[in-house]
Amino acid sequence: MLSRRDEVFKLLNSVNGKLTANDVAEKLQMDRANASRYLNELFKDEQIEKLPGKPVLYRAFTKEEAKPGIGSTQTAFDRLIGSAQSLKVSIQQAKAAILYPPNGLHTLILGKTGTGKSLFAECMYKFAREADMVSKNAPFVSFNCADYAQNPQLLFGHIFGVIKGAYTGAEQTREGLLAKADGGILFLDEIHRLPPEGQEMLFTFIDKGEYRPLGESQAVHTAEVQIIGATTESPDNFLLETFTRRIPMTITLPPLAERQLEERYQLIEFFLSQEATRLHQTIRVHRQALMAFLLYHASANVGQLQRDLKLACAKAFLHYKTKATNYILIEQDDLPIYVQKGLLHLKDEPEKMNRLIDVNKTIFKFYDTSEANDIAIEDVDDVYQAIQTKADQLMKEGKDQSELEEALYMDVDQYFHEYMGQLPTQQSAKEIISPEIWQLTDQVYALAEQRLERKYNEKMRFAFALHLQSTIERIREQKHIVHPDLNNVRKKYSKEFQAAIDISGLLEQALSIEIPFDEIGFLTMFLTEEVVESIFTQEALVEVIVMMHGRSTATSMVETVQELLNIESGTAMDMPLSVEVKAMYEKVKAKVQQLNPTKGVLILSDMGSLTSFGNMLTEELGIRTKTVSMASTPVVLEAIRKASLGRGLEDIYQSCQQLFENKYKAQILRTKPTKKRGHLHVFHRRRRSRTTEIPRGTRY
Repeated sequence: MLSRRDEVFKLLNSVNGKLTANDVAEKLQMDRANASRYLNELFKDEQIEKLPGKPVLYRAFTKEEAKPGIGSTQTAFDRLIGSAQSLKVSIQQAKAAILYPPNGLHTLILGKTGTGKSLFAECMYKFAREADMVSKNAPFVSFNCADYAQNPQLLFGHIFGVIKGAYTGAEQTREGLLAKADGGILFLDEIHRLPPEGQEMLFTFIDKGEYRPLGESQAVHTAEVQIIGATTESPDNFLLETFTRRIPMTITLPPLAERQLEERYQLIEFFLSQEATRLHQTIRVHRQALMAFLLYHASANVGQLQRDLKLACAKAFLHYKTKATNYILIEQDDLPIYVQKGLLHLKDEPEKMNRLIDVNKTIFKFYDTSEANDIAIEDVDDVYQAIQTKADQLMKEGKDQSELEEALYMDVDQYFHEYMGQLPTQQSAKEIISPEIWQLTDQVYALAEQRLERKYNEKMRFAFALHLQSTIERIREQKHIVHPDLNNVRKKYSKEFQAAIDISGLLEQALSIEIPFDEIGFLTMFLTEEVVESIFTQEALVEVIVMMHGRSTATSMVETVQELLNIESGTAMDMPLSVEVKAMYEKVKAKVQQLNPTKGVLILSDMGSLTSFGNMLTEELGIRTKTVSMASTPVVLEAIRKASLGRGLEDIYQSCQQLFENKYKAQILRTKPTKKRGHLHVFHRRRRSRTTEIPRGTRY
C-alpha cells in the first residue's frame, strides 16, 4: 500500500492540470495541513513543480520536463517511508548491491527487531526486477532460519534439499530453497541461527555456485541465486569470519527512535489508513492518543508501533460495536501504559509536535483509502471479524453494554489471564478435546514439573490442551504462526523457554509435525502463567489529589479547604514550570503508592499533561482513578468533603462534574460579546481533558 505522500504524488501524476492543497485534501480525504506538508516535501525533493500565486498550485513534471530520476515513476525503494531521510543511505547501499555487475552482491541486513528487514529485502527484490537485473518472473524465496534452528538436519534439508533416505524421516527426495530461488533472490531471516556447518555449506555455494543436497554423494547441483541475509545480532558473535568475508555488502537499518518525528507520523498515518481500509470505516483518534503514539518508546520499533496501533483500533472497534461510541474513536485509555507514557515527553520537541498536530483540533480522522487507490487490503487476521461475530451473538442473547464490554475486551497483556478465566468446565472440555491431546498434555506437564520444579493446576492443563489442539490444526493447515514478542519472552523466562524447547521436541515426535520456533514462545507462556485471585481490601476513603501548575497553587487550594472543613484529608502536589513532566509523573506515582488507595483516587488538575496522569496510574498501578480538569477551589471543596464522608469514587466524580457544569452554564448566561476600545471581547469555553470533555458516545 502506498504511503500518504506517495498517494499525493500519484494523484498529481494522474491528472492533467494543477491542484491546490485543498484539491488534494478533498480528493484523498486527508487534512489540508497534511496535504500541504506532503506537497512541500515533494517540491523540496524536486518531484513536483510549485507555481506562484494565491492559492499556490502544484503540478507534476511532464516526461519532457523531467530530469533524470526526477518526476519519473518511483522505484520500490522510493515508496518506503523515510526513503529521502533516515533510510537514504541504506537505500543507496541496497541499489548498489543489486546493480553491481554481473549478478549483484550478496548482502547482510542488520537491524533490531521490528526495523523492517524483511520488507527492505522485498524492496531489494522488486528493485532488481525494475532494473532488469533479474527477470520479471524471477522468484523471491523467504525463509526464517529460527524455525528449524533446533534441528540442523531439517534446516539444511530445507535450504539445500534432501535425497530420499538421507536421514531418518527423509521418506522422499525434496527440492531445496536454493533450487526454488534459482534466477532470483533467497532471503534468509535470522541467519545467525544457521549453525557453522550450514554456513560453510552456504559459502561454498557463494564461491562456486554449486551445492549438494543432503544425502547426495556424487552429483553437483548449480543455481544462480543472490543471497540476502538478515539478523538482529552482531555478525562477529554468531557468523563465521569466512562466511561474512563472502558477503561484501552490509546494510544497517535504523531503529524507530533514530528516525525523524515526521517519519513516525507518516508511519502512524499509513498503518491507521490500512486499518480503516480493512474496516471500511473512518478511524478517529483523540489528540492525546495521537501524541502518545508519536512520543512513546517502541522497544520493538516499527513492528511494535504497527501492533500497538492495531490493538488500539481493535479496542476502539469493540467500543463501537458494543454501542459505547457512535463511531470508531481511539482515546488515551485505549492505549497500554507504556504507550500512554509517551505523553510524559510532550516538552521534548514542542515545535515539531505543533507542526505535525494542529493545536486547534481535538479529533483527527484517518480514512479508508481503498476506493481512492483502487486497492484491496488482505485481512490476514480476523480480530475485527471475531469481535463482530461475538458482539452479534451476545446482543442476540440480550446482553447489555457493560456485559458486552467485559465479554469482548481484548488486550495482548491480558490474553492469558482472560483465556484462563473463560475456560470450559472439566466435563465440557473433555468432550471437545481428543484423548490423544489429553495424553500429550499430561506428558508435557509431567516434563515441565520435573524440569521447573513446580506444580500446575487442572485449569492450566485444560488451557494448554485447548491451545495445543488449535495449534496442531494451524500447523497442519500450513497457517503461519507468529509470536509478537518472542525475544522478550526468551530473555524474561529463560528456564521456561528451554523447557518449552524440549516439549516441542516431544510434540514433534508424537505428532510427526514440525513445531515453528514462534510457537515455542506460546508454549513458554503456558509454563509461566499462574491463576491468581486478587483480593482487594477496602479502606474507608477515596484519596483526593490536587495537582496544579505553579509553586504553591495546589497547596493553597487544599490548605484553604482543610481549614474551611476542619479536616486533614486531601493531598496537594505543586508543579513548578521548571519541573519536567516525566519527573512530575514519577513523583505523583510514588505518592499514590505511599497512600495505597483501594477505593480509588480522584485527581483534580488544572490543564495540560497533568490531566493524562490518571489513565497512566490506572494502567501501571492497577488502581481506579477519575480525573476532573480545570478544577477550582469550590470543586476541591466538594471533592474533599464527599470523600471525608466515605462516598464512592464515581459518586464524588459525578458531583464535581455537575458542579463544574453548573458553574460553566451560569458563566455563559452572564457573559455576552461586547466591544470595548476597538477590541471584541468574547468569552471562550475552556477546554477540558478527554476524561471530562468527550465521554464515550458523545458527538463532537
